[in-house]
Amino acid sequence: MMDEKIKKLEKELSRYQKKLAQLTADWSETKAGSRYGDEYGEIQIKVYRSMIEALKKKILELKKK
Repeated sequence: MMDEKIKKLEKELSRYQKKLAQLTADWSETKAGSRYGDEYGEIQIKVYRSMIEALKKKILELKKK
């Protein structure tokens, strides 16, 4: 049961990491664009980074149990 939960979280983590890489690349390409788009991209990147960190912590906690 615990292994299943860890695998599910790792799969979600992988998905978020791919999305973050895509957002970072997109944001870098359009950084010279509109101010709103620039700020929105930064916020999205920050949110995904915090979600990834939270998932990593949760996975570590579960592996320690």
